[in-house]
Order: sequence, then C-alpha cells, then structure tokens
Amino acid sequence: MKKVLTANLYTESKIVWKRRQFVILDNDDGALFSHGRYKTKILPEDLPEWYIRGSYYRHGGYLSAKNIKYLLYKPNYFTNHMFKDDFLYVSYDKPITSIPGNLALFEGYDEYIWGWPIPRFVEAAQKYSNYPVGEIEVEMEKKRIWFKETYPEFYHMEVGPE
Repeated sequence: MKKVLTANLYTESKIVWKRRQFVILDNDDGALFSHGRYKTKILPEDLPEWYIRGSYYRHGGYLSAKNIKYLLYKPNYFTNHMFKDDFLYVSYDKPITSIPGNLALFEGYDEYIWGWPIPRFVEAAQKYSNYPVGEIEVEMEKKRIWFKETYPEFYHMEVGPE
C-alpha cells in the first residue's frame, strides 16, 4: 500500500505538555509526525528525495523542497556564527511580505529554517522547484565573506580552511 504524503514537514519527534512539563515524544516504530504534531505511518525511507533532512523547530525531520513558490533569506550580521541565526522563510503558495510597521517580522510563509540546513535547502529548492535562487546565493556569499573578515577564528572552526 502506497502511503500518501499530505504534509510539507515531517518530524521524528514532537513536544507535548504532560504532567505539567513539556515532554519530547518519539514513535516506537520510527514513524514520523506530520506537521510536527500528528502521528503517521510514514517512515523516513517512504519520503521522496525532495524531502530534505535537517533540524526543523528543534526536531530532526524532513521538509519538502518541491512546489515552493517563494523563499526569503534573512541573514543575521550580529553573531559570530555562519548561519546559526539566519532565517530562510518558505512558502508553498502565498508571497512572503513584511508585517506593516515591523520590518523584522514576516507573514505569508508556511515554514522557516534557521542554521546550517539553509544552504542545502536552497540548493534543493532550485533542483526540485526550479526556484531562482541566484539572489539568495549572492546574499549567502556576502554573509560568508563578512563572517570570514569579521570572525576569522570562528570562520575556520565552522566553515573550515579554504
């Protein structure tokens, strides 16, 4: 029986409120949670290659790089890490726009990614959604150069020697 994929995000665990505290739950059978909440019968090996493995919302999981309509990359230039506090907003249908009166907050996105999964996901969005990632790649390269010049000791630890 073929399993139907209905979510863009599947996680390996979820957080629930139990006995007055948050508890992380995994499925004993290895099945994933759709949208990070609902138990499925889907296993990681059931997912097609366009589901990109990464850490999403502090859980191991898989996010679809197919059918992406909009991406917005927001680098953070106030930290001594390469991608740790950068955000990539992902939308499968609506445009991503700034919330009026607050240039740091956005609406219209379905998911967001932070940290090291960003470059891999951008590459996958180009491959599986034919998304034009040129501007994002330019911004990531600007961030890389800034990081190398501003924090050379951390650059070599995180990015490695050139």
